[in-house]
Amino acid sequence: MINKILMPSGGQTTDEMVILKWSKSIGDFVKRGDILFEIETDKAILTVESFAEGTLLDIKYPEGQMVKTGEVVAHIGNPEDKLTQEKDPVESKKMAVVAKSSNVQVIKTTPANTNPAIHKVHENRLQASPLAKNRAKSENIKLQDVARYFAKNLLKKIDVDNYIASAAVQAQEEFYFIDAGSMRKTIAKRMTESVQTSPHYIVSIDVDMGESIALRNRLNSNDRGIKISFNDIIIKVAAKAIESQPLINATYQEDRIKVYKDVNFGLAVALESGLIVPVIKGVNRKSIGEIAVANKENIEKAKNSRLHESDISGGTITLSSLGAFGVSNFTAIINQPESCILAVGSIIAKTVVVNRQMVIRDMMNITASFDHRIIDGAIGAAFLKEVKNLLENPQLLLL
Repeated sequence: MINKILMPSGGQTTDEMVILKWSKSIGDFVKRGDILFEIETDKAILTVESFAEGTLLDIKYPEGQMVKTGEVVAHIGNPEDKLTQEKDPVESKKMAVVAKSSNVQVIKTTPANTNPAIHKVHENRLQASPLAKNRAKSENIKLQDVARYFAKNLLKKIDVDNYIASAAVQAQEEFYFIDAGSMRKTIAKRMTESVQTSPHYIVSIDVDMGESIALRNRLNSNDRGIKISFNDIIIKVAAKAIESQPLINATYQEDRIKVYKDVNFGLAVALESGLIVPVIKGVNRKSIGEIAVANKENIEKAKNSRLHESDISGGTITLSSLGAFGVSNFTAIINQPESCILAVGSIIAKTVVVNRQMVIRDMMNITASFDHRIIDGAIGAAFLKEVKNLLENPQLLLL
């Protein structure tokens, strides 16, 4: 029995992935659950595991190749199985395809390590494409130098080209170019599409965080081992505010407005390789403590490259916070196909006027970007006003 191994789905935002590395070679025995290869989507690097057991009969796409979802990338079967000849989709037209009795093999994905900060170069594991080797040899360049420069063990010709260009430019100019990479290119494409697709408008409001600070201190004073962050509180508050303004939790689809019953909140997490947005499903039905646990798990999984596709899809609203960097306010681009993103700054002690008296308060700025196709100015302003009211009076969450 010959089994087809198909390129899995990369999620809602892409149908093409790059094969970064094959973990098995033709002729190797593969067990169920063995990692076959790594792929790079627009959001993460994932490992592809096999549910078939047998010999890896062929590999149809080499490392570095862009492959569409659903394409056959390899076959697994018995060593004596024969493959009929068919045109190769990539290079030599000599690689085989499935026999008549083939079954389609389902595969699952689990994330691989994507953090360049811990992706140290191991020279004994250094790999390079033939084109990269030829280019480096012709320019008298050591592949180890290229690998250390880009902090990667798998080199393509473009890496050598970028290394050469960088060295030449640095000798003449005060700038140099590097390859953006698949994830960064896709992020750039999605952000451009977001601005072009949905007409953004921005609303900003300042919030007195005194009562929320007191609430957080009380919640963190218990011995349950759950530490509440301000992001956890803001997420719960925003979900509560959506009850009075349900269009915030909607998308514009084919000239209709799709309003979601559950609030699925994404929290933007910055990684070395880019930005990723893990999602907590059904925030409106969760307590602040449950949100805190889910956020902690998602952040740890993101930083350790253990997120699954289901963890980063299905969001209906997103929170982006730069408060930890001392940023007081900023605007964020809507995470399509959502209609709202909240940009949260740091909490800063400021002098404000209360009852015509100058007092010092712990203030925080929230700036929301809305899709004007769905959310008019009055609705966006009313939503932010309710978020402010709940953060300044968090006891209202109990009502």
